[in-house]
Amino acid sequence: MKRKRQPDFFSTQVSEARRFFLNLDPPSSERLAVVSGGCEHCASDYRIRRPGFRYFSIEFVARGEGSLRLSGEDHRLSPGTVFAYGPGIAHDIRTDPDRPLVKYFVDFAGTAARRLLRKPAPEPGRIVQTSGPEEVLRLFEDLVRTGLRHTPFSGRICAALL
Repeated sequence: MKRKRQPDFFSTQVSEARRFFLNLDPPSSERLAVVSGGCEHCASDYRIRRPGFRYFSIEFVARGEGSLRLSGEDHRLSPGTVFAYGPGIAHDIRTDPDRPLVKYFVDFAGTAARRLLRKPAPEPGRIVQTSGPEEVLRLFEDLVRTGLRHTPFSGRICAALL
């Protein structure tokens, strides 16, 4: 089966990426649907600036440094940082050109999506520093590996991992 072209919201300002997308328009009755995810090695000019995003999203910084303006507040990005955004939440992500970000992300939707973003996960528009970055990294690696397989079960497995 031939895959469609990648979504327009995937950044082109990357030096390397492993990204997947599943159903970008899940049914509104779906409880939880992972629509996309991946790992991006940001180029030195990486910047994403959005007034909001169609889906809920969680991002995890694995390496590098950068800055984040999230819901009008400025933050430093460093390894172990986790942040979330979604519909109506402005965000501006920039890499430090001397220490480019390597970050993971997962985008999701569904009737339970908003409820999922409670402690220990950051609420949309919030940022946290994880005390267990190795565990978070393993979960994201499992998510990316599963999403890239494109099996009939990838969507359900990715939702369970999320």
